[in-house]
Amino acid sequence: MNNHALIQIGMSLLKIVILLGIVAFCVAYAVWIERRLLGFFQSRLGPNRVGPAGLIQPIADGLKLILKEDIIPANARPFLFKLAPVFAIVPAFVGFSIITFAPRWVTASGHNHAFVIADVNIGILFLMAISSLGIFGIILGGWSSGSKYPLLGSLRSASQMLAYEVPLTLAVLSVILMAGSFRLSDIIKAQQGHLAFIFPLILAFGVYLISAVAETNRAPFDLPEAESELVAGFHTEYSGMRFAFYFLAEYANIILVCCVATSLFLGGWVIPFFPYETFGAAHPWLTSIFGLAAFGIKAVLFLYFYLWIRATFPRYRYDQLLKIGWTVLLPIALVNLFLVAGIKLYLLR
Repeated sequence: MNNHALIQIGMSLLKIVILLGIVAFCVAYAVWIERRLLGFFQSRLGPNRVGPAGLIQPIADGLKLILKEDIIPANARPFLFKLAPVFAIVPAFVGFSIITFAPRWVTASGHNHAFVIADVNIGILFLMAISSLGIFGIILGGWSSGSKYPLLGSLRSASQMLAYEVPLTLAVLSVILMAGSFRLSDIIKAQQGHLAFIFPLILAFGVYLISAVAETNRAPFDLPEAESELVAGFHTEYSGMRFAFYFLAEYANIILVCCVATSLFLGGWVIPFFPYETFGAAHPWLTSIFGLAAFGIKAVLFLYFYLWIRATFPRYRYDQLLKIGWTVLLPIALVNLFLVAGIKLYLLR
């Protein structure tokens, strides 16, 4: 193996470590932002004791979970009980590997720097496949706990995923059909300055929005964790770091959904009316930084929506939850897919 190949492997490993660190940091402070915003929405303070404005609260929570005793129930199946949180957290973090956070930066010496770990040509297909594996962590965790509440929560999560995975996939297919590529960077570039790309996908964006909330088991679709019925749902029997893994997986999935929505529907790193031909050619590194900032702002705005609806809407009944998925979102997603196909066919004439 030559030196160039070793450098490439080293750079890829460094990117992975940096990305994992950034995602873990964002997950920790997404929890802090949520608690502060919920306090504001509900006319209370939220965390404000540990550090200025409670900024050190996520670190304190992490240390507390690390030091907690890892309890395994007497009726549990120990091997699967220990393995289940890994099935939940790994797909959530792996999904970030195909997200393109900023445009490529080519140096004067010809070196190509991409703000993505793997810009593969089947990026969205890979993301849909890997993200669907997270349900195994929930099902195994609920079933292996040996308790009725986690089992009911895991079964709810499985049926909820079936109800909302189909319309979510059809919404994403609409974007793929319009862009003509599975590669995430190509989809972002296809949205650059093309209004014809935006208008047909308004319905798809609405379907994706609702389905993504249900896929991540967030309020008002948090029936698998409904504390008024199932204590805490599928992770009721977990404690310590294994509970923290489920917690990390949930918020990592939320941030991943926000990044994917930013890439598919909000233009990713594209800044409207930005002179990419002139300024981008003269200052490629600065253009990449601006693109990274634009991507972050769009993702944070989408995250704010996630947190806002939790404080606004009451929890649905379970029959209502499934009815919305099968009888409302699925027909809308199918109609939208046919509509986008017709528009695409018209544009190709």
